[in-house]
Amino acid sequence: MAAGDSSDGAHGIDALSRLLSLFTLRTSLDIRCALAAPWVLEQSAATAGVAPYHLIVEGEAAVDTPTGERIGLQAGDIVVFPQGGAHRLHAGPPEQAQPLVDVPGPAPLRWVANDGAGAPTGILCGQFVFDDGARRVLQPALPETIVVRATSRPDFAGLLALVTMLRSEADSARPGAAAVVAQLSGALFTLLLRAWLDGNPTTPGLLAVLADRRLGPALRAMLAQPERPWLVEELAAACFMSRATFARLFRQLAGTTPLAAMVQLRMAQAAHWLARDTRSVAAIGEAVGYRSEAAFNRVFKRSHGVGPGAWRRAAMAASR
Repeated sequence: MAAGDSSDGAHGIDALSRLLSLFTLRTSLDIRCALAAPWVLEQSAATAGVAPYHLIVEGEAAVDTPTGERIGLQAGDIVVFPQGGAHRLHAGPPEQAQPLVDVPGPAPLRWVANDGAGAPTGILCGQFVFDDGARRVLQPALPETIVVRATSRPDFAGLLALVTMLRSEADSARPGAAAVVAQLSGALFTLLLRAWLDGNPTTPGLLAVLADRRLGPALRAMLAQPERPWLVEELAAACFMSRATFARLFRQLAGTTPLAAMVQLRMAQAAHWLARDTRSVAAIGEAVGYRSEAAFNRVFKRSHGVGPGAWRRAAMAASR
């Protein structure tokens, strides 16, 4: 976005794209596993803000989730751990599992294999890394475990094609493979999130509100006009509800009030602009609904732990 340009609201960008544009998400695809049963792949809890994921590209496996559930996986399935919980993938009797070792393989990934003699399983392993804003808004709105079965629905064809392309590039040594893998893994999160939202998520947060047909119009309105001094009555009217019904349903689904959610979105938008364009702090504060620079500074510091000026300086230093 160019400096000072805030015209991309509801007229040009859908609400999910607008919401995701407020945050920086780094993605990586790091490991290609070529395993034969029996095997066990243990992953300890990730550091804060890191969400590991695994794509099954061949064969079958089972995953023991952080909540103790065991889920069967097959080729085309993707499992993500948005909260970074410890988990275990496996196939065959665990007590007979053969050790995993690094083996030579095509760049750009690290290749891992074992000496099992059973059925083969191919897995691509990577991680999504949430920035500070995404850790505040997106990550809490996601469950412990997401499983998307890309072969299960015709409208997941794009996701399945992406998984197929990732495998093809990871298994090749063609020029530019590393760049292609990086770009494709960057699109993976959005496609996974879209597929998960199609399943009517129940985890409280703004993503659940966005996916809800009744309340979605209110969140879309907030995203389109963060500078507007929204009243709960206006947001309720956008959803064709009474104020009381709207406020009750919103809190149930979002885990917070409509006005608190508005502040979350405003502060995420402000942080995005502070890091990327040249407007003054006062101008950015006004663009997200604060006519008083002092009031904007107070709310931003309460949200991010530092004032907007310090935030901007840190963001500029990190980008050098």
